[in-house]
Amino acid sequence: MSTLPVNYKSKYRLKVRNPKRFPDKILSFCIVFLLSFGIIAIYDSTGILSQQIYKTPYKFVLLQLSWLAVGAVGFIIFYNLELSYIKRVARPLFYVTASLLALLAIFGVLPCSLNFIFTPCVNGANRWLYFNPHPLPPLPVLGVLGFQPSELAKFSAVLFFASFLSDMKTSIKDETIKFFIFLGSVSLLIVLQPNMSTAALIFAIGLSMYFASGFSIKPFLLALPPFTLLGLLAMLASPHSRARIERFTAAFSGNADANVVGYHVKQILIALGSGGIFGVGFGQSRQKFNYLPEVFADSIFAIIGEELGFVGTVSLVFVFGLLIYKGYSVALKSKDMYARLLAVGITSWIAIQFFVNISAMTQLIPLTGMPLPLISYGGSSLVFMLMGIGVLSNISRMKS
Repeated sequence: MSTLPVNYKSKYRLKVRNPKRFPDKILSFCIVFLLSFGIIAIYDSTGILSQQIYKTPYKFVLLQLSWLAVGAVGFIIFYNLELSYIKRVARPLFYVTASLLALLAIFGVLPCSLNFIFTPCVNGANRWLYFNPHPLPPLPVLGVLGFQPSELAKFSAVLFFASFLSDMKTSIKDETIKFFIFLGSVSLLIVLQPNMSTAALIFAIGLSMYFASGFSIKPFLLALPPFTLLGLLAMLASPHSRARIERFTAAFSGNADANVVGYHVKQILIALGSGGIFGVGFGQSRQKFNYLPEVFADSIFAIIGEELGFVGTVSLVFVFGLLIYKGYSVALKSKDMYARLLAVGITSWIAIQFFVNISAMTQLIPLTGMPLPLISYGGSSLVFMLMGIGVLSNISRMKS
């Protein structure tokens, strides 16, 4: 048994081999259940759309299974890596991610009419990087391969901020200022794509990690006004400001037929309302017949609510709640500051993204396009989140 003191330097404590072989059982159950449920939900909700687009009802679920396999490899890698090695690669990975975000930010402020093939403008935003866009040949099964650097930013930001904060000294004011500069800069780069919801998510994750580190709240109170002002200016100056106003009015004005977003909100509420207590039955959704937009992405919760009803959605929320509870429990049991901050960051990532998606689906907040973690269709989101969960499961094996 190790007799190292609590305040022993992280760079040495992290090299102690973990005596436990398996991660927390409840944590593992929640992860496997949500991933399995997600595959079933994607197959059920996308069959009609997939048949129309690809002439087969299995295209979306096969793609998701492919990304799940890639994510599983990432999970295994970060599950087995020593935390000391993860800490060493955190800064280089963050700087590479910031460079990719800066590239997309440059294209994001350029007119969409330019439409560069490697960073195409989709729905008025430059959020994707493609490795083999047309006219390059597609890959077998996967087709055109691309990813969203903003999803990578969620993962790399957690690793970087955990490393940065765990090495900070409480007496060094400049280091605290530097942290908020890093946090604000990466959020601003994502805003410029534009992608306001992901920028706010990363900022919230960074704040949760800062609070968990135990440092003074005064720098946050000083940083909040300028960052809030910058965010508002970015929203108002953006050519997408009108769309954001439409989302807000669609959510709170009561006029659901006023615009396209209002139609989306209306169909979500119809789906959830149709489910009642026990739902219309698995596979019996009517909204997936081209009534509800984005049935495979951020709106998949509405299909789940329609088919499984209040009981099904509450059960799903319970499993997510259990996963989040276990994640923060892992953080509380971690005596090493770096491991604790990693666990807080990854769990906050899951928790905030889950809360935002569910809140948007139930009209508590405007629609944001935020996917439901581990459930919604999407390769970038699934792969990088599984890497993060691999780190969390790794930490859960550590001796408390």
